[in-house]
Amino acid sequence: MRLKTLLWAIVFFVLPGAAMAQDNKETLIKKLYGKSGMEKQIEQMPMLMQVVFEQAVASDDRLKAMPRSVIDEARSSIKTVFASENIKNTILGECRETLSHDDLKKVLYWLESPIGRQFTQLEEVASTPEKYIEMQQFASQLQKSPPEPERVKILQQLDSAVKATETSVEVAMNTQLAVAIAITASLPKEQQPTYDKLVAAIEQNRPQIENAARIQTLVFALYTYGGVTYADLGQYIAFASSPAGTNYHNAIISGLKKALLEGAFKWGESIADSIKQSAGKTDT
Repeated sequence: MRLKTLLWAIVFFVLPGAAMAQDNKETLIKKLYGKSGMEKQIEQMPMLMQVVFEQAVASDDRLKAMPRSVIDEARSSIKTVFASENIKNTILGECRETLSHDDLKKVLYWLESPIGRQFTQLEEVASTPEKYIEMQQFASQLQKSPPEPERVKILQQLDSAVKATETSVEVAMNTQLAVAIAITASLPKEQQPTYDKLVAAIEQNRPQIENAARIQTLVFALYTYGGVTYADLGQYIAFASSPAGTNYHNAIISGLKKALLEGAFKWGESIADSIKQSAGKTDT
């Protein structure tokens, strides 16, 4: 009887406590997503894939040789394969696996602080299509009126801490890789390069992509944080450089890479199926 009572005590007290802790972490993850400003940025990913695909269609001879129906199907499937909800779920899954309960609390503490909310709001506003036009004009003005070296230095430190350039590079390279995987799926099996060869070919573009991303990131930072004090920028750097901040930004980058890669293979399968169907119609 005593043993049975002890077992019931474990079930009644320990297991609900574990479940409550799990639910609490899940609540923190969802809260983090809502507070971080990621949603608006992730919503733009299908549009980014669309732009890269259209560039490939205009320049890649293999795509030009594809039936029009296949190109149209590949174009229309982007919104489904790279749906923002899919990317969101992958990123949240990465946060779930990578970030500890303590990490989540510390990141949320920053995001919910007045200064954290200030930075998130500035970044969200600057990420709209309307502001992109203003930013281009701002970039051209920088040539006539260069920023103070000290300002550039602290913004470069912020770039390194929040991994802004690194994230942009990984997104750009994995976007190119996604298109390459999709194009490869259109080739006969014996002509398809291995995944490693595709990655190696894309890697050759890394220096140029990094250089361009670093310049664009600096322009974005100069434009977005123009009215932010050095002291506030220092606090942002301190958070981003902390263990919790570092883990947080690493999880976001890793989640984005996984999401794009998963989407790439699904997209490739979709294009391969479209080619088979097109070939079948031609045969009949």
